[in-house]
Amino acid sequence: MKHQYLLELGGENTELGKSEALELLLTKGYEPKIILDENSIITVDVSNTIKPKVIRRLGMTKRVSKIVYTDKETNLKNVVSKMPPLDIGGKTFAIRQICNRVMSEKNIANILGEKISKDNRTNLDNPEIKILYYTGTKTIISIWDKGVETYYKECLKYHIKNRPFFSPIGIHPRIARSMINLANCSEDDIIIDPFCGTGGILIEASDMGINSVGIDIMKKMVEYSKGNLKHFNLKSTVIEGDIADIRNYKFKAIVTDPPYGLSSTTKGEGVEKLMKRSMDLFSENMEKGERLVMALSKPELIKNNNYHKIHQFEWYIHKSLTRYILVMERN
Repeated sequence: MKHQYLLELGGENTELGKSEALELLLTKGYEPKIILDENSIITVDVSNTIKPKVIRRLGMTKRVSKIVYTDKETNLKNVVSKMPPLDIGGKTFAIRQICNRVMSEKNIANILGEKISKDNRTNLDNPEIKILYYTGTKTIISIWDKGVETYYKECLKYHIKNRPFFSPIGIHPRIARSMINLANCSEDDIIIDPFCGTGGILIEASDMGINSVGIDIMKKMVEYSKGNLKHFNLKSTVIEGDIADIRNYKFKAIVTDPPYGLSSTTKGEGVEKLMKRSMDLFSENMEKGERLVMALSKPELIKNNNYHKIHQFEWYIHKSLTRYILVMERN
């Protein structure tokens, strides 16, 4: 039996958010298929009910709701006249409009409220569920459950400003989380970050229950990573060493944010030379189909015939820095 869900993507980078969601659902065996794509709103067909712990992994999706009715008609009164009653159990509810404001929420609530049992109570401040109304090229009625939230807002507790040890160029938690989800890893897998810095990727992996190994050539960064993980009561294996130490570990994917050019962070090796050596080492220690996900300021530094590129996304930081998220797969 097919199930349909509506995903409200964050506005930072909708293509990244869309790909993160689809790759995660594919990894977890839901056979996702996009039905509607209207910028920050997408709907997907999946093969089963999506588990809350899967939805919780999403970093670039604001909200996921279960679709209960769709119609090509855009007049809400006409849509409601054809809808079956909405069974929401004994839960408290609120009715909300998504994106396009076509009428007041009070009017929407009066119209949609006809389909809800009088035994259910409204709770506008803290409802157990929200009945969501979206109209674009079609009308969609969906239900969001309070107990099924993404990590779009929650992962901000790991923001660099909340860490005892940080770097001003530390990767944003949402990007780190999406990168891990693009690596096609499940909870029993191990990811490795050979440039772990202050531990942003390790923090997100541990929060999702994915095992991780972090390596950094600078002792200070290793101490920072360990300190940040301990601060949030999270766990990862973190060692001081060279990228060549990946040979000592069995892992499913590499997810990393390499240094951008400071000679102190590469021990004088230089970024271009370091990236070439890294790609050679990675290809020697990865199997066919395994993924390499990297955040880079210069994607042209990544040249290796042993990989093919699946995705590339741009993330604008400020006028002098754009990060590129590259997703590559071992041939």
